[in-house]
Amino acid sequence: MFIDERIALLEDYLNKLCRDGVFPGAVFSLVDSQSCYINYLGKAQLVPEEEYVNENTIYDLASLTKVIATTTAIMMLIERGYFTLDSLISDLLPRYTVPGVTIRHLLTHTSGHDADIDCKGMTREELIDAVYDSKIDPNRYNKMVLYSDIGYILLGFIVDRVTGSFKNFVSEDLFKPLEMTETFFNPKKEYQKRCASTEFCAMRGKFIKGIVHDEKCYVLGGVSGHAGLFSTAKDLSKFVNMLLNDGEYNGKLILNKQTIETMVKCYTENMGPERGLGWIVLGDNNRFCDFASDYSIYHTGFTGTSIMVDLKAKKGFILLTNRVHPSRENVKLIEFRRNINNMAFSAIK
Repeated sequence: MFIDERIALLEDYLNKLCRDGVFPGAVFSLVDSQSCYINYLGKAQLVPEEEYVNENTIYDLASLTKVIATTTAIMMLIERGYFTLDSLISDLLPRYTVPGVTIRHLLTHTSGHDADIDCKGMTREELIDAVYDSKIDPNRYNKMVLYSDIGYILLGFIVDRVTGSFKNFVSEDLFKPLEMTETFFNPKKEYQKRCASTEFCAMRGKFIKGIVHDEKCYVLGGVSGHAGLFSTAKDLSKFVNMLLNDGEYNGKLILNKQTIETMVKCYTENMGPERGLGWIVLGDNNRFCDFASDYSIYHTGFTGTSIMVDLKAKKGFILLTNRVHPSRENVKLIEFRRNINNMAFSAIK
């Protein structure tokens, strides 16, 4: 149930942020266990021509790919017996030779791998080689959280190898039963015109619209475990609704309730930022909402997206923006995320 006067306050606040240049436009969704409220504001593109946002604007989710697609796929495969949280990556990927790194390490960003790879000038094969050649820092391994795209690229490789196709597995086994018909990698041409634009990319020499913003994912062909997914607020609301209903959607079981409970535990005590499996969990280092219960999870995407879910209070909030348009130098959104999240959860009874 949603509170009209609180929704009005949230919408006024988001409109003010839009006018102040925090982001060009946004679509948001308030979600409870039964329904959702979706609204939109601002522009999907500023240059070269202005285009306005609507309820069906498609956004580049960036790192929300990590939790929507990759983490969920990994947990589904664990449920199906393909591996465990403590399975060694070297047993699952023959080209991976670093000893001791497990599925759990990659999901919690405690593997010791670097955060990123500079892929400028690389071919797809060269980037894949660089991922496999990436070493770990023994001072970080299993001792501290370092958010790593490399780890999630490897998780995507694992889903790919086990199922035959990471892209097909999430499309058929996850998005299809959730009726997420407008969630995909590499949007087809008929969908690209509905996409919010991201920044001017020097590597590609143009503004990016309907093509993945993340450079590593682009080099990998638009499909990766760390980025690449596109979606709408309506589709993502179905995903959140599934989590709020203990893993079920319209009578279809996507994840077992105990699997979700396993995902949202904190695995990184005294290692820095509190992390569950894939998700950020509430803690002293992660105060993403003042009104969320301790049974809450959160994640953001570089392009200006975020998802917050309180599994105890049965509340969810999705915010899709293209704050990187026309430039990633606009980082104003970071300081307002907690305010926005507080207002959003206050609007759900």
